This record gives sequence, C-alpha cells and structure tokens, in this order.
Amino acid sequence: MSTSTNPENPFKLFLKVILFIAFYFAICIALHGCKAKPMENIHTVETVIASKKDSIKTTVISGAINDTLRIQLPKVQTAKPECDSITKAELQRVLQLLNSHKKSGDNETGIYYDSLRNQIVAWQKIAQTKNVNTATNKEYIYLKGDKQIKYIQIKYIPLWVKILAWIGFASILFICYRISRIFI
Repeated sequence: MSTSTNPENPFKLFLKVILFIAFYFAICIALHGCKAKPMENIHTVETVIASKKDSIKTTVISGAINDTLRIQLPKVQTAKPECDSITKAELQRVLQLLNSHKKSGDNETGIYYDSLRNQIVAWQKIAQTKNVNTATNKEYIYLKGDKQIKYIQIKYIPLWVKILAWIGFASILFICYRISRIFI
C-alpha cells in the first residue's frame, strides 16, 4: 500500500491554480489600461516675417503772387523839334496796339499801355502752389524662434466604466467565494 503525503484532492488543487492564473490575468489586463502613455514631443521652428512701413510727408505751400511792373515812357525828343509831335503820335498809336491778356486756371498775366499815365504796365497774378513730397521707407523684420510643444495626456475614466469595473470585481469575488465553498 502506498501512502499519500498529499491529503488534498488533485482536482481541488487544479481549480486553485486555474483560478489563480485567471485572477492574475484579470489584474494584468485591468492595470494595463492604467499605465501612463508616452508623451509626444513636437519641435517646430517658426519664422515670422513682419514688414514695417514708414513714410514722411512734406508739404510746401507757396502763397499767391500779385505783381505789377510799370515802365514810365520818357518824353520823345528828336534832333528836329518839329518831328517830335509826329513821332510821339506814331509811338502812341503803336503802343495802343499793345494789349495782351492770358489766363490759365487761377493764374493770369497781361500787358497793356496806359495812355493817361504814359506807362507800359505788365502784371501777373500767380495762384497759391502746393508741393507734396512723400518719402517711403519699407523695412522687413525676420524673427526666427523655436517652439516645443509637449502633449501630456490626462487619464480620464468615465463614471460608467468605473461602475462596471466594480461590478465585475464584485462578480469575480463572488464566483471565487462560491467555488471555494464547493470544495472546502
């Protein structure tokens, strides 16, 4: 007769080993979802081109000009005094033909003979002028910068998943308790 040193039932031992392995895998699967995910690093180089435009505006305003030139004619004297009156009359007739007037926009000019004062009158009316000069300076600015973005994942487990996990854990404990009650 052989004596057995192992008083336990081999089927009972087999079930304990199977339950231990199943429980171990259940814990491994549950904890595998909780491990930290690796962080992602993104490294980018940004180049910003900005333009700066600067301008200087210079305005020069000249006032209006009213100018008159009067030329006084001297008395006509020739070598023969009897010819003075004939020469003077002919000179008066020619000077009476001197009458000119020009107009362009606000500018006017003219020349005429004033017989009462015995003068040649030249006149000008020049309107106000405005000169505008604009100097532009355009400048480009290059900015280069490194930018490193780290994404950190935050674990979020919804409430319904937590509830189902507790129900599953309680079910496994209850099944283990019932199986152990059968063999004990």
